[in-house]
Amino acid sequence: MTRKEEIITDASFYSLASILTQGITLVAGILTRHFLGPLQMGIWSLLQVILVYSSYLTLGVHEAVSREIPFYYGKGDHARADEIKNLIFSFSTLMAVVLAAGVLSYAVWRRAGLGREYFYGLLFVSGLVILQRVNNLYIAFLRGYKHFSLAAKQMVWSSVVNAVLVAILSWRYRFYGFMWAMALSFLFNIVYIVCHQRFRFQWKMDLGKITELIRYGFPLMLVGLLSTVFLTIDKLMIAKMIGVRELGLYSVATLSYTYIGNIPTAIGIVLIPNLHQKYGETQNSADLRGYLTKSAQVFSDLMPVMIAVGWLLVPFFVRAVLSDFEGSIEPMRALILSGYFLALLHPYSYFLAVVRKQMWLLPILLVACLLAFVCNLVTIRQGWGIVGVGIATTVVLFIKFTTTYVLACRQIFTRREYLKNYAVYLFKFLFMVAILFALRRLWPTAERSLAQTIGQCLIFGVLYAPFLWKLNKDLGVFATLKKKFMDRLMPEDNLADTGT
Repeated sequence: MTRKEEIITDASFYSLASILTQGITLVAGILTRHFLGPLQMGIWSLLQVILVYSSYLTLGVHEAVSREIPFYYGKGDHARADEIKNLIFSFSTLMAVVLAAGVLSYAVWRRAGLGREYFYGLLFVSGLVILQRVNNLYIAFLRGYKHFSLAAKQMVWSSVVNAVLVAILSWRYRFYGFMWAMALSFLFNIVYIVCHQRFRFQWKMDLGKITELIRYGFPLMLVGLLSTVFLTIDKLMIAKMIGVRELGLYSVATLSYTYIGNIPTAIGIVLIPNLHQKYGETQNSADLRGYLTKSAQVFSDLMPVMIAVGWLLVPFFVRAVLSDFEGSIEPMRALILSGYFLALLHPYSYFLAVVRKQMWLLPILLVACLLAFVCNLVTIRQGWGIVGVGIATTVVLFIKFTTTYVLACRQIFTRREYLKNYAVYLFKFLFMVAILFALRRLWPTAERSLAQTIGQCLIFGVLYAPFLWKLNKDLGVFATLKKKFMDRLMPEDNLADTGT
């Protein structure tokens, strides 16, 4: 299998696994809230903050898993790749143990002033910090060493096991059952990976080499942190300046936006180690031209389809199932348009990290956060409400993408080449928007009927089909997936063909 076929296959299966996992996780989330209730769910949300921010204690060394390991494998220096694996495992595990000890000590010290559930919750969290860290390390190593087939299977099975454990233990033991479900879910993931893929670790603490990993990964960690800030600015401003009810309405928009955005994220997980491995082979950034062009073509052709499905189908289901949230439809439509530029942003930001220009991403994000604040402020004061906030996010992401795109392309493309590609991306976006607005204007009541909504989707599909046809022609997606399916269906023929 060629590397192009490998990337297409891995990205396709990993994306499908991600979509399935999101659906199962959504069901688990509903069950959790049903069994725990608002109070215990609130306690868990507070305790979860410790788990969320514990990842920052590694100071960015985790970023080296999907970047430095494939880079040195591509370079042929397997010993260095294994050394990095051991350094990351040792340092990350040590930091988790330190944090767990701190949480445990605080719980014991403050026991008299803590409620029963808070005290035992902190005891659980002290153990969950370590289990989560080991769990995340194993998953990161699967991705870093490009075991995406196993990573996809693990992701799906993990979501299934977690949903079952949450349903049974939370129903029977409420808050404490839920905590045990979390611990057992992490244990399942670790055991599942160990049984299918052995990673041999040696304890290694070399402060000089760990510092090198931090120097590379810390800016990327800050990028992740600033990205989180960027994604929460709109919610904070809505709650402060418009109201909590409107924030609740906007949650439907953010849910749709997140679901759509997870597709390019899943593809990016596959793309990152392949970019670094390719760069490690020659250390010539020009060799990544094809990767950038093809991945951007995939995102620019697939995202309009995903956005159209959300734009057309979500309103019907909102009216049918969540009638109190009808006010979320227009903000959702405004916000999910930004998913196009969010997806296109991925390959070019990855490229800057590959060629060791990750520091360039920090000022871009800082300016984006500032622009998001200003644009949200203007739209809210102009009385545009949460629809204006969605529009502001789309505009800011467009500016963020444009800046990142130009900085990345100037490294390997001529001015004429990248301006031509940029014009193509804008044309596809405007073409998508024109179709969606035309369908809405010509068929204004379609969202009240499932049959009419599906009819709109089919019309969009027909009008957009030439882009998908060209994508398949250029990359051979269907042929690659068909070949992969047939290889799995008839492995005996493959052995005969290879003369084995």
